[in-house]
Amino acid sequence: MQSGELEQAVRMFYRMNAVEESRIRPDAVSLCNILPAFAAGRASKQGKEVHGYAVRTGLVDDLFVGNAVVDMYAKCGLIDDARKVFERMEVKDVVSWNVMVTGLSQMGRFEDALGFFEKMRREDIELDVVTWSAVIAGYAQRGYGYEALDVFRQMVVSGCEPNVVTLVSLLSGCACDGALLHGKEIHGYVIKQILNLIKNDHGEEQMVINSLIDMYAKCKADNLARKIFDHVAPVNRNVVTWTVMIGGYAQCGEANHALELFSQMVKQNKPTKPNVFTISCALMACARLAALRLGKQIHGYVFRHRYGKSDELFVDNCLIDMYVKSGDVDAARVVFNNMSLTNVVSWTSLLTGYGMHGRGLEAIELFKGMRKAGMPIDGVTFVVVLYACSHSGLVDKGLEYFETMTQEFGVVPGVEHYACMVDLLGRAGRLEKAMEIINQMPMEPGPVVWVALLGSCRVHTNVELGEYASNKLLELGCENDGTYTLLSNIYANAKRWKDVARVRFLMKDTGIKKRPGCSWVQGKTGTATFYVGDKTHPLSEEIYNLLGDLMYQIKALGYVPDTNFALHDVDDEEKGDFLVEHSEKLALAYGILTTAPGVPIRITKNLRVCGDCHIAITYISKIIDHEVILRDSSRFHHFKNGYCSCKGFW
Repeated sequence: MQSGELEQAVRMFYRMNAVEESRIRPDAVSLCNILPAFAAGRASKQGKEVHGYAVRTGLVDDLFVGNAVVDMYAKCGLIDDARKVFERMEVKDVVSWNVMVTGLSQMGRFEDALGFFEKMRREDIELDVVTWSAVIAGYAQRGYGYEALDVFRQMVVSGCEPNVVTLVSLLSGCACDGALLHGKEIHGYVIKQILNLIKNDHGEEQMVINSLIDMYAKCKADNLARKIFDHVAPVNRNVVTWTVMIGGYAQCGEANHALELFSQMVKQNKPTKPNVFTISCALMACARLAALRLGKQIHGYVFRHRYGKSDELFVDNCLIDMYVKSGDVDAARVVFNNMSLTNVVSWTSLLTGYGMHGRGLEAIELFKGMRKAGMPIDGVTFVVVLYACSHSGLVDKGLEYFETMTQEFGVVPGVEHYACMVDLLGRAGRLEKAMEIINQMPMEPGPVVWVALLGSCRVHTNVELGEYASNKLLELGCENDGTYTLLSNIYANAKRWKDVARVRFLMKDTGIKKRPGCSWVQGKTGTATFYVGDKTHPLSEEIYNLLGDLMYQIKALGYVPDTNFALHDVDDEEKGDFLVEHSEKLALAYGILTTAPGVPIRITKNLRVCGDCHIAITYISKIIDHEVILRDSSRFHHFKNGYCSCKGFW
């Protein structure tokens, strides 16, 4: 109900209640009509007045009025008042109980809601579809998909037929829990019962279909999600159908498919206008791929199709994130500067961007601006600030912020802050000081702390401390490829090949496989992906020929292959051959072949950039007419004229 209509309803109610104006007094029917209006408008003050009138006139004893009062309090967020009225009711029906179960669940008091549900079963009160659906939705909203499915099975056995709300809630629970097999079970049930469930209501049918697409996508079965999407006639696809499929692709890492689908959506004959969530999913895909050109096109679309003020902030924050992760932090700053309204997400996103790009001094200035603007400063903010200091070599400034965050801002350092300090000191080669910080921690160091130390030991070839950090990680159960790979690299740098072999045997024995290095680069015809030694691309011959020529040229400039990064017990000449085949070098050669002179080449790598590749690309940037922007798992590197923006702090 609109606010104007609500006010008119209130005036009419009071006129009925005014003796001097009318002999007609509000009855039970009047109260049952006005109370839902107050509930919809969350007008608890007026609702309480009507409740008082019902008590004075005895109308509160009417079952329907009592239910309306309980419902009004529950929907206004006053669940304890709703419970008091409920407990005073001499006569209750299933509606009375359902209001309490639903209200408590929606208020986050799910244990209390379950208590009411179990009491209904003990007192043999007939449960209807609303009761069952409320409990299923409560479990689903909390990510307890298995429990939601168990309640659903009990519901079916009881003979109660589910409705669309039940199925949508259940599929949401399977999506949150990653319960693909159970999601398929519900899909099978839907296929068998669909005609009875939706009564040929296309709107309800579409809700179930959208939920199925969302469930499969979130369970990483995007191929099954796409089959359902394609089965829906284009004319019947609504904005939610498109959005859940695009978002599913983006979350599954299939960013190319997400962007292709977004393009198809805006180009269809009868276009369905993307909403802000569709835009955010498309921008997320651009950020994953560092697809700046496509991101700019989406930005242009947003500019041409203005969204409401309430959505503008959300979209602008998504744009900042996209530009930051696509390697153009200056464009992110332009978006930020042009925002009519900012929030803490806006500031933190840009602050993170400056840190990722190694522009620590600008990050510090932005942090000062954030304080001046009165934005809340919390632990997350300080993680970002310390991260920026770490990736810019601002050791003293990082130590200063770490010391003052509690004194000036009342922020107690957590494990993440200590990890940032270990990373900050470790990158600078101050490993003893980093170990001192760890020993002074008031809590048990978590995996993130030991990973930071292990990474620093890899950079500075500290075998003893590296072994200590890796053992701590293994004690914490962090048996992943990253831990073993870092330790193997440390041994290889120290030429301890027996230890390298031992680590690799342990990985094989425990079934842990090293993730292959992978790099992708934006070209004229889309994104090209390369793995180490990759020769599958149609331009492979040209790529390797160009790389050979580039290696010859930069060796004349003083480049010497850093064979420590070959990690093979072979002679240096063979190691040099292995280094040429690294994925980031292949991606760079492809970028040079397919990018117009003067246009930046944007490369993304799934792992940390190889040290030799970093040196080689620095030299190559002297002889090519491109800026090379490389994003790895840690940060951005901007190579230009023989210089990298990281200044060695990576």
